Amino acid sequence: MERLIRKMSLEELVGQLFMVGFEGTRYNSDLEFFLKRLHIGGLILFRRNIEDPGQVAALCRKVQETAVETVSVPLFISIDQEGGTVARLIPPFSQFPSAASMASSPDPEGAIKRFAGRQAYELKLVGINMDLAPVLDVNLRGPEGLMASRSYGSDPNEVARLGALCIRELQQAGIIACAKHFPGIGDTELDSHQDLPFLDKTLSELEKTELPPFREAVKIPVGAVMTAHVRYSALDPAFPASLSSAVVKGLLRREWGYNGLVLTDDLEMGAIGHHFAIEDAVSLAVKAGSDVLLVCHSPEKIEKGYRTILRRIKDGGLSEEAFKETLLRIFHLKLRYLTSYGPASEKEIAAYFSSPETICSSSPYGP
Repeated sequence: MERLIRKMSLEELVGQLFMVGFEGTRYNSDLEFFLKRLHIGGLILFRRNIEDPGQVAALCRKVQETAVETVSVPLFISIDQEGGTVARLIPPFSQFPSAASMASSPDPEGAIKRFAGRQAYELKLVGINMDLAPVLDVNLRGPEGLMASRSYGSDPNEVARLGALCIRELQQAGIIACAKHFPGIGDTELDSHQDLPFLDKTLSELEKTELPPFREAVKIPVGAVMTAHVRYSALDPAFPASLSSAVVKGLLRREWGYNGLVLTDDLEMGAIGHHFAIEDAVSLAVKAGSDVLLVCHSPEKIEKGYRTILRRIKDGGLSEEAFKETLLRIFHLKLRYLTSYGPASEKEIAAYFSSPETICSSSPYGP
């Protein structure tokens, strides 16, 4: 990995810190710019990028070919596939119940194993290598809470147990799991998509409720942790966790010893966008210890963010040593999971998705 870092230009290396969204279902000029000019290291797929399994596989194949031809490093290709309403893949991809439904079923372990096993197989089949799941937030707001259907429940130990099972099953099947939203958003009233929540709890309270599932995930260890756009009075009242050195470097890295990938939630969400310019957001996130910066919508903001990090490293505003440590974490995870990164053949994909068993599992679930 050290040799690879020395071989790549600074411009190519900076691109590895970004995971970005894009419009469209085919390879296009935006993707061409992201991959060949900004050397972006990861993509995130949304419903707007999905038509059918063959199309997803063709898209993943093309972007991986382009990335490898350009910088010799394959892409993280991620997606939110939690089950329930937070699922980007549509039938004939298999449809699964929500985390809350799986947890409350007669056999929660069996439900989660079926979800993770089939989900991982289908993601790998079409060339997706990271699932931005499971949600490890403990739902402390009852049935009307923001995370009610997305959480495994209100018991921190049960959320920790079921979340750890999902992580292990996904990763044993070759998909990078991402525990979210650290250090926990299950007791917030305000949606981070709209503005910046503030959680006024003591450290003792956080250690009893929000933190146990993430501690368990770190022990496995989970491949990636996504940080929350929430301010916590006990951890860092000034900055959201996603931009907080106290949370990322202090709690997650130093206290817990986590050396896996840390990625931000989308830096264009209202919680960040209403309070920070994109240039400040990416700089603060990198200073805080984040490895991957998630920017999901605006090509202009993606480019501004990239140019900012490039400039800050060149002028010494960001630590070269920390930058190298981030690159080592990124390349270590890619080496572990992306040695075989392409989708299956068109024939294999068509055969799988036309099978009676797959057709039966593609009927939609409710929340």
